[in-house]
Amino acid sequence: MNVLKHIFKEKITGRYVTLLKVSVHDAEDIYRWRTSKSGEFLHQPLNYSVESQRKWITSRTGEEINYIIYRNDLMEKVGMVSIYEVNYEDMVTNVGRLILDEKYIHNKTPYGLESLLITYDYAFNTMGFRKITGVILGSNVKVYELQKYLGMTQEGYLKAHVMISDHLEDLYIMSLFSDEFTGYSEKLKALLR
Repeated sequence: MNVLKHIFKEKITGRYVTLLKVSVHDAEDIYRWRTSKSGEFLHQPLNYSVESQRKWITSRTGEEINYIIYRNDLMEKVGMVSIYEVNYEDMVTNVGRLILDEKYIHNKTPYGLESLLITYDYAFNTMGFRKITGVILGSNVKVYELQKYLGMTQEGYLKAHVMISDHLEDLYIMSLFSDEFTGYSEKLKALLR
């Protein structure tokens, strides 16, 4: 295995968005997104605060990378996406933690979709992973249906598995293999058009 192939890039650029590695200076923005309507499908840590978000950012290891999503036209922060739970031995990783600023979650903007596209492309075609996995809350029906349409496969289902906003949520375990990415990306590009 070529170890250099697995060093995370700190910047990935697409047509609509640029992903830049998260820094402690992004803690307030991430906190704001996670505590707004945008964060309703995210697990909130106990006693969550800007300071705990800073500590979380500094605690990240080289086995994952978290990106801030910037829209290219204004270089304005619009959200976050991550590559994490990296397993180099089996060449599997997780892509997720996708969150957008509340003002973009219901508008038809390309930011979330292109962030997925360039993150998956980077994980498969640059880093050489053979499989991407992810989890989706049972109540996050729109994202579940979108990922199924794009080509992800549901590999598992965990009933009443996590506590979100004081109620239990089911989890769908989803996956996409590298040889399925072409079809996934073509459908995603069609939506972006």
